[in-house]
Amino acid sequence: MAVGQATSTRASFAGDPLAPRHPHVADALDRGAIGVSAAEVIRRFTDGLATRCERADLEASERWLVERAPQVGIDGLVRLIKQLEARLDPEGVKPREDELRARRGLSIWEDASGVINLKGAFDPVNGAPIKLAIETLVGVELRRARDAKRPFGSADDGEIDGVGTDGVGIGPGDTGPGGTGPGGTDPVMGEVRTIQQLNADALADIARLSLTSKQAPAALRAVTVVARVDAVDFTSGRGHATLDGIDQPISIASVHELATAAGIAPMLMGEGHHVLEFGRAARLFSAAQKIALVERDGGCAWPGCSRPPSHAEAHHIAWWKRDNGTTDLANGIMLCAFHHHRVHDDGWRIEIRDGRSWFIPPARLDPHQRPRPGNAGPRHPANRPPGRTGRTGRTGRISPMQSADAA
Repeated sequence: MAVGQATSTRASFAGDPLAPRHPHVADALDRGAIGVSAAEVIRRFTDGLATRCERADLEASERWLVERAPQVGIDGLVRLIKQLEARLDPEGVKPREDELRARRGLSIWEDASGVINLKGAFDPVNGAPIKLAIETLVGVELRRARDAKRPFGSADDGEIDGVGTDGVGIGPGDTGPGGTGPGGTDPVMGEVRTIQQLNADALADIARLSLTSKQAPAALRAVTVVARVDAVDFTSGRGHATLDGIDQPISIASVHELATAAGIAPMLMGEGHHVLEFGRAARLFSAAQKIALVERDGGCAWPGCSRPPSHAEAHHIAWWKRDNGTTDLANGIMLCAFHHHRVHDDGWRIEIRDGRSWFIPPARLDPHQRPRPGNAGPRHPANRPPGRTGRTGRTGRISPMQSADAA
């Protein structure tokens, strides 16, 4: 009705016909160049500025928007109007910004099913870094999935049924003899998350990083997420645990995964709820060990994962409690939170061979359980061009610890 009134001919007091209030919109509608939705967006914009702009400027803006609407669509039209409004009414930019800032807010609650829900609205200044950080992390994952061109198990020289002539498996990222050829992806290593799940994981990574960052506010550096678990349950693997501030119980398996995560500590409780052990203190990899692991793995060691060292943590390959795993380089692996969960949930095995990690899938994902090579650091021999020499002046491999010491 509003569009109809704005684009219909009118009559003067004397009964003479007058042109529509929005002649360019009316003409475009008659010709079928734009639809009613686009016409309403343009009408609302020009009517809203009618008292603050010159009539000639509004008419020129209406004509320009009508011309652009078929090319940019409704969403593009809204973006153009925001820029045009700032040019036509520069004095109104600050009041509009203040209005948006007043509408900011974030609600966090746990629903009846145990899911932590977030619902928020942010003004442009506060929302921009949030949007950029999440979109950047998600974009990296999407590009990694798109660029995974090397299939697993394609026949080539030096390879028999997906296994190199040296007896070790091959996979995405391998080069040279025994490597795979172009034309597909390894379905076992493919990205399985939706865009919404990628967004959620990115926000969780950012929060974990903020809890341990030296540049974080002092209040964040002084807190940690505590997982409370009975010591008997933790050892047996049966039972449940709780996270401080969260009502929904979590599994013992999740506590094992969190045992060495940044900003999270398992608190073991005995009879009478006495504290028996505050988890990370005795099992945490040292700074020097992390340097060596980063030298070997680059960041997250999961094949093809692009998470940098700041978004990965050192984890025990053989679990500290269940397997009596030791905190040494041979038992360490750098993993981001998502792939740490995937290793545990899917039952992957990890081996370290010749200073490089190898990921062995469970039989239900790959009946042959062919190993996939993990990521390697930029100075790792696996990433060195053929014939390149080390610092000794001869071709050879530098161990992760030697590289870390040299660095």
